[in-house]
Amino acid sequence: MLAEQIPIPSQKIKYGLSRTVKFLKECKSPQKNFFSIQILGTNGKGTTVKLISQILISSGYRVGTFLSPHLVEVNERIQVNNQNISDKDIKYFLKKYYKRPLKTEPSFFELMTAMGAWYFNKQKVDFAILETGLGGRLDSVTACQNRILGFTPISMDHHNILGNTLKKIVLEKAGAIINSSQVCLSVNQGAYVNGLLSQEAGLLNNKIKIIRNSNSFKFKYLYGDQNQTNARLAQAIIFELEKIKKIKINKNIIKKGIFTTRWPGRFQIIKNNPLIIYDVAHNKDSLKCFLDSFIQFNRKKNIATKNIILAFEESKKIRSTLKLFESHFHNIICSETNIRTSMKHNRIQSIFTKKTTGTANLENAIIQTIKKTNKNDCVVILGSHYIATTLNKIFKNCFVHK
Repeated sequence: MLAEQIPIPSQKIKYGLSRTVKFLKECKSPQKNFFSIQILGTNGKGTTVKLISQILISSGYRVGTFLSPHLVEVNERIQVNNQNISDKDIKYFLKKYYKRPLKTEPSFFELMTAMGAWYFNKQKVDFAILETGLGGRLDSVTACQNRILGFTPISMDHHNILGNTLKKIVLEKAGAIINSSQVCLSVNQGAYVNGLLSQEAGLLNNKIKIIRNSNSFKFKYLYGDQNQTNARLAQAIIFELEKIKKIKINKNIIKKGIFTTRWPGRFQIIKNNPLIIYDVAHNKDSLKCFLDSFIQFNRKKNIATKNIILAFEESKKIRSTLKLFESHFHNIICSETNIRTSMKHNRIQSIFTKKTTGTANLENAIIQTIKKTNKNDCVVILGSHYIATTLNKIFKNCFVHK
């Protein structure tokens, strides 16, 4: 883990690209030394990053990934060929470039973006795949001036920051298009969102390529129909990359890369007998995707008693979607994520008409629920990345690839 004595800036969000641009210059503009791909959207960004990365790794390339947020360790955000940046490299970067007095005062995310670019350059990656943190127009990842942009499904989330209408949110994300030479692709988002993306691209004499194919893929570790959409976007980006870089990636390698992609916290089966599933779904669309996947999963498994433990951040507008869960679970336990912005458990309880259990102690909720389950039952733990540290405490190293 990142050593506590190394100072890092506040995680408070700062708007605009100017600090990132300046800080990257102070780091000798490392982002100019590798080919980068930026992934934007509301849901499926991280999965798409991992899919593209795994295809390229399977093809023998050295690939950097920038992801957020992390589950347990901040090191997870910066990886090369699926290996986290080391504490030693983090300390070195901070001592070299984050020295007081600073010319630039970057936010936490801006600092991590620059660190990622520095590390990818140091590691001489062939490609870097960067997940946008929030929005696009003002997100620090956009400052890397990425060659390819890929848009995953866009929906309502982070209303208090990006805007309270779908149009405002789409325009914020489309703001990552900064010139006419970028290659821009999007999953098919329907006429309204497709039109807005095309409109914004057109202002810069660019265009959005909408992916309309319906081919399907097999997954070893990922679950749910939404991953078909993510995989189609990943494949389309690989095809564009082949054209730009004049390389050829075997179609069987593409299938293999998609098949072997892992992404912890996404319908992750942590344990069997009883079945324990964890998912970070935390907005309306991702919760609906999870529920659809769980219903499909249950048809094959025929689970006896279905328990669900819920914990969310307070800003989430999920009431109507969460009510849909009521008829699919026997027992609902409402808890809290143990961070300052956690939604109170009694507020989650108020969403449901059936009797629920509530407790602020997430660890206790998980342990006690599992104790009461039989081997043919299941426990779903759902609602936030911030649940992961508690799970990792209970199930040692449950997010480490074995």
